[in-house]
Amino acid sequence: MKVTITVLCENTVESVRPHGLLGEHGFSCHIATPHGNFLFDTGNGLTLLHNADKLGIELANLSGIICSHGHYDHTGGLKQLLEKTGPITLYTHPDFFTPRFSILGNNKRDIGVPYPQEELEALGAKFDFSREPKEIIPGMILSGEIPRITAVEKGDPQLIINCPEHGQIQDPIYDDQSLYIRTQDGLTILLGCAHSGLINILDNATKVTKEKKIYMVLGGTHLKFCSEEQLLATVQRLAELNVKRIGASHCTGLRGAHILAESFGERFFAASVGVTINV
Repeated sequence: MKVTITVLCENTVESVRPHGLLGEHGFSCHIATPHGNFLFDTGNGLTLLHNADKLGIELANLSGIICSHGHYDHTGGLKQLLEKTGPITLYTHPDFFTPRFSILGNNKRDIGVPYPQEELEALGAKFDFSREPKEIIPGMILSGEIPRITAVEKGDPQLIINCPEHGQIQDPIYDDQSLYIRTQDGLTILLGCAHSGLINILDNATKVTKEKKIYMVLGGTHLKFCSEEQLLATVQRLAELNVKRIGASHCTGLRGAHILAESFGERFFAASVGVTINV
């Protein structure tokens, strides 16, 4: 399948793109396919409609919305998007609306989906919740809940939930999902934040799709918040799988981006707002 992926929301802006694009802390990309157009995440809510307009991308005719997980910086644009699309299917995980927080020192901050389910449904959201892999269209598979297998990928201890049995605990973010797209060049994997761990995601992708060749990984890798051990193990796994293109963005961080760029040279690129990839 041939697809065109355009980054609409991200922390940085591609300078050679149309004047006036804006960056924000968040992630969203538009996916144009022969079976319809989809949006993967919606950013923080500040730049989605503006950047889509600047890039000439029409959001009113989407065939579906895919949400990688229930954090504000990936779901903040949902309300304004639904006001444009009207009734539409939104693919995500049953834990999507879990109340979530981040803790830094004594500062506890709400970072969950900023709108209640009922409000989004009133705007036309038809939620398709699933823990299992789901083929949304031929050749485009939402990962489902990704098994946490690798010992080195421990998650982010600053992200928490309130558990009735155990009180405040680290959020496992079981709803973190990625999108697997079959193309003539191999598998393309879209990441929201890779809270499941990029190694776990890569291994799950080959297992779910039965594809051996991974062409591209694009999106947030969460390497900004991981240990040196995890960062090096991630680079090693990407090299072992011979991933041809690595488009890092959002939560990758400067350290992670630098290591990836040094390790993979021309195979690395910054997946900034305005970047368009044909696969």
